[in-house]
Amino acid sequence: MQSKVKKFDIIVIGGGPAAQKAAIQSANLGKKALIIEKEEQLGGGCVHTGTIPSKSLQETSRFFKRLSEKNIHGFDTNISKKISLKELMYRAGAVIQKEERVARDQVLQSGAEILTGWGTILDKNRVKVQNSMGEEIFETDYILIATGTRPRRPENEGIPFETGFVYDSDGLFEIENLPSSMGIVGAGIIGCEYATIFANIGVKIHLFDNSERVLSFLDGEVSSSIEHYMRLSGIQLHLGTKIKQYLRKSGGIDIFTDYGDTTHVNQILISRGRVGNIHGMGLENVGIIPTDRMLIPVDANYKTIVPNIYAAGDVIGFPALASTSMYQGIQVAKHIFSNDPISLKMDDLPIGIFTLPEIAMIGPTEEMLNNRGIEYVVGKANFDTITRSQISGDTWGLLKLIAEKKSKRLLSVHIVSDRATELIALGQAVVNLKGELDYFTRHIFNYPTLSGAYKNAAMDALSKL
Repeated sequence: MQSKVKKFDIIVIGGGPAAQKAAIQSANLGKKALIIEKEEQLGGGCVHTGTIPSKSLQETSRFFKRLSEKNIHGFDTNISKKISLKELMYRAGAVIQKEERVARDQVLQSGAEILTGWGTILDKNRVKVQNSMGEEIFETDYILIATGTRPRRPENEGIPFETGFVYDSDGLFEIENLPSSMGIVGAGIIGCEYATIFANIGVKIHLFDNSERVLSFLDGEVSSSIEHYMRLSGIQLHLGTKIKQYLRKSGGIDIFTDYGDTTHVNQILISRGRVGNIHGMGLENVGIIPTDRMLIPVDANYKTIVPNIYAAGDVIGFPALASTSMYQGIQVAKHIFSNDPISLKMDDLPIGIFTLPEIAMIGPTEEMLNNRGIEYVVGKANFDTITRSQISGDTWGLLKLIAEKKSKRLLSVHIVSDRATELIALGQAVVNLKGELDYFTRHIFNYPTLSGAYKNAAMDALSKL
């Protein structure tokens, strides 16, 4: 006698931040939820190859640099030993293990179920799972695809991927010994983060991109500021440049550009964007057609062209951040089971970039406001004028406030600072609550603190009205 097919209210394919939060929220709403994850542990690229490893490395790089800056605190730690990547990643291993346990515990405590295996969509209401135990078919009212992305490996650019010499961002941590020089191809978020991290620990970095500036989606002044810092830290920028050829040489690789320049480096990191993890999922069975980057098109409610199939997280594209993936997962569950409308606007979305120094923003850039025809006022505070920055030695950077000229309502915040991703929270609250510049001048801030830069920037803006 054939066993009865098990049915769920929602099946989530994937185990990263969007998947976890969608399953937990669905279970909290009293629904039967199942996560299907191909790996033994939850977390996805966020925990195992992306956010957690890279941010752990960033923190270690920050610590390493501070130890070596004897001119700031007046003592010499005498770091003469050449450090290995394994040593630098020591902390990451402990954090990853903790995150894996927390993710699993949170999902199971909510009442959602987890199944390890490969999930394939058979039709809009059936998913097949294959694993070491065989295969099983499940029925469901809704499906959420949250399978994340992987590094894009362009096939027509002659990139000679080879362990020991040429890596993508997922394979980067296979490096055994730190090179003396590294070429990084791609000045997007991942490329810029690793460029500053490795430069901080003494690797000579060459950063290549065919754009005229790094992180071109940022406010122009912020982009220029991080470029200037990169140059000061020894990073050589090759912007507006196309790579014509890679040639393996003894001890490294020669990079030839369209300007006729040749740069020799020991190793190369290719950071040319990411593509969706959708191979073998059965999207063709339900008529979902991905983009040329293998991303899944969705509407404002994260719904695909199939009414009961949703997608969230990195697999739908920009902004592809862990924070937004979590939000999207929660909102999908609420939309499905509580009929809550999703009203998130891009202007309400905080973005954090873990370069050294960090970058954070919320709201439109000056360029965007000019295109919209909105009159605005700008206020700035440089961190070298902030007492707390002088104490810590992290004096590079700025905090920039942009407010509507007539109403003084805060429209956006842009920060370059060693702790920008933490500092943005205050500005985000004021922006989302439609607060005015006066908030910062009317309230008392602890002293000395980095957040005092908000008061200085607000006073600067108000002086121009």
